Amino acid sequence: MTAPRPDIPLPIDVRGAVRFDGPAGSRVTLEGNGSALRLALPGWADAARIGPASLLATRRALVNALRLLDRACLTLAVEVDGQRALALGAGVKPTLLARLLGMASADIRVATVARFLWSRATAH
Repeated sequence: MTAPRPDIPLPIDVRGAVRFDGPAGSRVTLEGNGSALRLALPGWADAARIGPASLLATRRALVNALRLLDRACLTLAVEVDGQRALALGAGVKPTLLARLLGMASADIRVATVARFLWSRATAH
């Protein structure tokens, strides 16, 4: 007999850091401190190379990540070139753009999307 799964999500406590060094000297860092995760990317070109190729698949990946972060009571802040690009997860106040994209706990700004699209267009 197995114990039933709780209906209430249990918070996860994350501690540590992982750094990935790219061949061109780019460095991607993922840090965890309690319920807060931070993904730091060196530039917009690196942000454009990470993740799915299509915009629809990118949106789908963000929605899936948001669902998992909410369930685990975690927050992910993505920084590009030292500036906050977006935030997802538990307790994040949604922006109008995030609500229009169907993401209830996300901070996504128009300038971030514009920079991302521009970097994708110039990367190819």
